[in-house]
Amino acid sequence: MTTQAVFESLQSTGLANFLGHQNHWFGALAQLLHIAGLISLLSGILLVSLRLLGVGLREQSPRLLARAATPLIWGGAALLFISGAFIFLPSAGIYDKPAVWIKLALILAALLVHFTLYRKATSTDTPNPVLARSTAVLTIVLWFSVGFAGRAIGFT
Repeated sequence: MTTQAVFESLQSTGLANFLGHQNHWFGALAQLLHIAGLISLLSGILLVSLRLLGVGLREQSPRLLARAATPLIWGGAALLFISGAFIFLPSAGIYDKPAVWIKLALILAALLVHFTLYRKATSTDTPNPVLARSTAVLTIVLWFSVGFAGRAIGFT
């Protein structure tokens, strides 16, 4: 079965049909929630990453700041996932595009960095400076690239 066939079968599910028959305000709301989720996730990531770079909030330890930003990051991720499903399912058949696969690869890479390097760098009050800075740069680049790749989907 090809990916196009898988996407078309997702598009023909009952949930996808229900979502696809809602008025345009539902789609607009899903888009707004998707953007709000992205802003939430990126805000938390940027806040902690800038601290790891030594740019701001120097009086806060990376460990405590990461703990405080966790609800912002994971709340944003949950909002992105749910609203993304509402956006994707009704028209899944048109999403067999390179930009979608790039976005998914970037999400996987960003999550891998988050659960490894980011966690290690934010698990202590005084992280290794090389680890902290490289993790911060990598995290910022990956998560912002996810957003740019998502935007590219509409143009490809």
